[in-house]
Amino acid sequence: MFGIVFRMIWRVLIFAIGAAVVWLAIFRIYPYAHQQLPAVVVLLLLYCMFAYMVIPALIRLFRLFIKPNHIPLYVTTGDGWAADPVNIAVVAHSQKQFIKAMEDAGWYLADKTTFKSTLREAYSIIFNQSYPRAPFSNLYLFDQPFDLGFQKSANDKMSARSRHHVRFWEFGTANPAHETTHFKFWHKHLRHLLHPEKKVWIGAAIDDTGPVGIRWRYGQLTHRNNPDTNLERDLIIGDLEKANYTKSVEVIQAGKPFSFRGQTLGNNFVCDGTIKVVGLKKPLVKTITGRLASKKR
Repeated sequence: MFGIVFRMIWRVLIFAIGAAVVWLAIFRIYPYAHQQLPAVVVLLLLYCMFAYMVIPALIRLFRLFIKPNHIPLYVTTGDGWAADPVNIAVVAHSQKQFIKAMEDAGWYLADKTTFKSTLREAYSIIFNQSYPRAPFSNLYLFDQPFDLGFQKSANDKMSARSRHHVRFWEFGTANPAHETTHFKFWHKHLRHLLHPEKKVWIGAAIDDTGPVGIRWRYGQLTHRNNPDTNLERDLIIGDLEKANYTKSVEVIQAGKPFSFRGQTLGNNFVCDGTIKVVGLKKPLVKTITGRLASKKR
């Protein structure tokens, strides 16, 4: 009973803070700023303030005590909202082998998100200029940001306007001491793949089909997405097969088929409830070296 009352009070408090900020923006900030700047500029500044500062801050404050409840087939935003569906895993002998396989299959390793790379990405989107290694925003699994991101441009300019992309989390680096729902869920489904000489990456693959979309919770600008995430996953697997890196493909039924709204306004992801696990072949150089060593003996 106390928990229900506390959550109600907390919701009212967050709403009151938000209402106070809106009142301040309409009746204090806008009239003063409009005397100094054109109305269009003031409205643009207020939009940026609310979309990128006020609303995210209020949601993070809200999430201090009221956590989202969602199935582990999603990765999340920094404040806990369900984002992209988990739909692929890759088993490799090393991170180096994994990166080489993806790049040989036509996928570029994404740059780390920095101020410089973010500006370059924005320039690529606005002016449709080449940037095949554009960075990704951070999403979380096991309470950790992704380890590796790969992308494949979907336009002739190789710009970040439209692209196939996937984020991967190395399962072995997750901290089991956290005992998170996600860790237990994926350990149950993937434990037969865990091996001291192999590494398992869990991925969330989606397709950015256009440069302009709206994040419905914040009002921030983002990409439009292809609702069918199964196609994106199968594209990755097909490219690895064409590059002759695929040893096996296993289908794990992690849940029932489902759809969900994701982050973008007007978009509903369609998922088949499976995760496809790709086993990569051993590196050819290592195999040849091993054979030569055996012959010498």
